[in-house]
Amino acid sequence: MIRTGKEIKFYAYIGFLGVILVYIIAQFYIKSHLPELGWTISDWLINYEDGGFKRRGLSGSFLFFIQDNLKIPLNTQIFVIQSCFFILIFYLLVRLIISKKLNWDLLILLCSPLCLLFIPVNIFNSGRKEIVLIVLVLFFVYGKQSELKKYILFVGFIVGLFLHELFYFYLPFVMAAYILKTNKVDFKYLGTLFLVSTSVILILYFWGGEINQGNSIELLKQRGIQFTRLNIFTYDVIKERRGMMNAYPSYILFGLELLFMIFLSFVFVKKYLPQQVKNFKIFILISLIWVSPIYILGADWFRWNHIYALLLIVLIIIALPDNTSKMPYVEGKFNSSLFIINILFFIVFFLHIQYDSSGNSKEYLLKYIENKIPF
Repeated sequence: MIRTGKEIKFYAYIGFLGVILVYIIAQFYIKSHLPELGWTISDWLINYEDGGFKRRGLSGSFLFFIQDNLKIPLNTQIFVIQSCFFILIFYLLVRLIISKKLNWDLLILLCSPLCLLFIPVNIFNSGRKEIVLIVLVLFFVYGKQSELKKYILFVGFIVGLFLHELFYFYLPFVMAAYILKTNKVDFKYLGTLFLVSTSVILILYFWGGEINQGNSIELLKQRGIQFTRLNIFTYDVIKERRGMMNAYPSYILFGLELLFMIFLSFVFVKKYLPQQVKNFKIFILISLIWVSPIYILGADWFRWNHIYALLLIVLIIIALPDNTSKMPYVEGKFNSSLFIINILFFIVFFLHIQYDSSGNSKEYLLKYIENKIPF
């Protein structure tokens, strides 16, 4: 069968995503075998062994159980988990977009620096527990509806709260995905999900202990894990918030980047899904209000932006008409203007990450640019 030009371009796009996935997995393999490990690993190793029941402790205790019984090193386990979940994210996302009537505008937005390209650009902070939430949503919305999927979404989301409470701040996205996929507002299902998840959050808030009860680092050292200076167990909330105030220009830029991504997404909805404009306008307002506390409580604004932007694009994909053909359907011409805007957005975001990760040093950023592009 002879491929058309549009099909060739689409499969080249899929190949590009495949290259990104291989790069991500290679980077995580390297990171998991470093002498000292950091944020990406430590986030998974919060456990109940140090101080009992606490926030985010389920994953660490589960990994300890596997290490004790199967003798698999903790860093290897985390690498396998991260690799499997990223493979699932890319696989389910590709299958989802193939099942819809697409256009190049959406495919370009999907590769924005706040969506898929965020992961390789900010590999230092990727691969944390939000990948479970993203896979859960993609699993539910891909393919045919079923009662089993509804059950998995419900139970998976509740269990996910014991992995990381940030799941709760993206509850509107889970509800919206359910409504868009099922084409109905199931008050019983959604109301129960809201009440149970809220109850879990209250339990974690009032009865959950601190992430580090004093012995986590030593306990993990005994299990073969050596951390860098920066990891989840040395995180100081007060110091971090003070740092956020001092670095306010960077955080203002993070906010502007999210608003810009929302603007691009809304322009897409207005152009291709005019019947959904009102619904998305209401959803964006509600979701921004709902997610706002996490921006006050935490400093990882780039991560919050990534989760928000990627899940928003997933919702838009769900709303697109289904592709009944067995072949990928991509309508319209390649949007060169949007592509150039996305490249400029990528450059700004990339330089912003360098600036932020260097401790908000203008001198470092200028030296970095000079080294990369000698004058």
